[in-house]
Amino acid sequence: MGDAGAGEFERRFRKQLEECGLPVPGGRVVAAVSGGADSVCLLALLAELFSGGEIELRAVHVHHGLRGEEADRDASWVEELCRSMKVPCRIFHEDVRGFAEEGKMSEEEAGRILRYRRLQEAAEEWENQEPGEKVLIAAAHHQEDQAETILHNLCRGSGLKGIGGMEKRRGRLIRPLLEESRQEILKWLKRKGLTYCQDSTNASDHYTRNRIRSHLIPVIRNEVNGKGVENIARMGQIAALADDFLEQEAARWLERSASGEREMVLPEEEFGKLHKILQLYAVRLALAKVMGQQRNLTGLHVREIQQLFGRQTGRRILLPGGYEARREYGGVWIGKRREQEAAPAVLPEVEFCSFSWKKGTEIPKKQYTKWFDCDRIKGTPALRFRQEGDYITLPGGKKKALRRYMIDEKIPARLRDGIPLLADGSHVIWMIGYRISEYYKVGPDTVRVLQASVRQEEDKKDTEEK
Repeated sequence: MGDAGAGEFERRFRKQLEECGLPVPGGRVVAAVSGGADSVCLLALLAELFSGGEIELRAVHVHHGLRGEEADRDASWVEELCRSMKVPCRIFHEDVRGFAEEGKMSEEEAGRILRYRRLQEAAEEWENQEPGEKVLIAAAHHQEDQAETILHNLCRGSGLKGIGGMEKRRGRLIRPLLEESRQEILKWLKRKGLTYCQDSTNASDHYTRNRIRSHLIPVIRNEVNGKGVENIARMGQIAALADDFLEQEAARWLERSASGEREMVLPEEEFGKLHKILQLYAVRLALAKVMGQQRNLTGLHVREIQQLFGRQTGRRILLPGGYEARREYGGVWIGKRREQEAAPAVLPEVEFCSFSWKKGTEIPKKQYTKWFDCDRIKGTPALRFRQEGDYITLPGGKKKALRRYMIDEKIPARLRDGIPLLADGSHVIWMIGYRISEYYKVGPDTVRVLQASVRQEEDKKDTEEK
């Protein structure tokens, strides 16, 4: 397989393929080939395994429609290279500029999305045509690419996940050259007598990553530390391990301590026992569970929610997508903003009947069927939601404003206006689903009983008990 240097490079590549999870022999892989040095190196290394019958290989080149004749040249060159290596190749043509304008994103991001979309399509088609070993996608990212990614993410304010850089494997995608330097790749190509295309956009300062590559990386390597790029990549590996550990710990805590899916409450006491870094991870995971992966969700939102635990009840933070986080008694609630709920609260249907009270009759202990002393009800009982001036009578005969009672009982603010009440003027007879007023309870002097039943709720409860 060539001289000693080339052989060592190839041995390292085989080891990386193993770490990436590509079976050798027996694996199937789609290689992303731009025509640049890195992708030519990747293709050639895989093609040697392919020609030896150790793996199955196909190549994909995506023409971005941005560089005119130069892009046409690259597509033709890749096609010819694959033909010479007897590797099946597909060329896809995309309108990156149009896609970027439509999605209001950079051309760099648009190109990446369309590129991986086509690679995924090619892998899935292969699996559908020939069922068997999972088809992986190989990209030619190397050590300098990793350092650029880490520096870019660091400057954008990313946490450990971003500083961890690119993974060797994520889903189908593998990066078997991620630990190799650009210099080693170029040396190997020279030893093998392989040429490659130069992309003129790589020299342009139009893209942020190009500026990092052209200006920042050389300064680090030449003026700070000759092994700076290697050290940045190594730090990324450590950050990725730390991120994985913290995410697992936070997930265990959420499963054990938090409640809900479409909405979630983070309990104050348990949350306060967590280390501050785990608090951030727990909040981030809670947001992901409730909201899904929101593009506009940032580290600032996570930190603001963490700080919400130290603020007064009722304070809230607006989140993307119509969600909010709100400080409540006992913790922080995360869910859809109340004003965006699909429908307002609806009063339940309540059935009433009255009958003579026989002393010794057992009073039902059902949550949605209650008995009251008819003679203590002065007016006509009204079914409604709370109003200013409402009060309830507690054991011992103490009257308490309903608003104060709800606060003392730590009923979440978002629920208070939606609790149905049975009221006698401003005097609350029954907070449906919660408690009845002590004043209206059946007692020794009761002559007639008023029975009130929320039939639908009782039917549901009976069904669940059965």
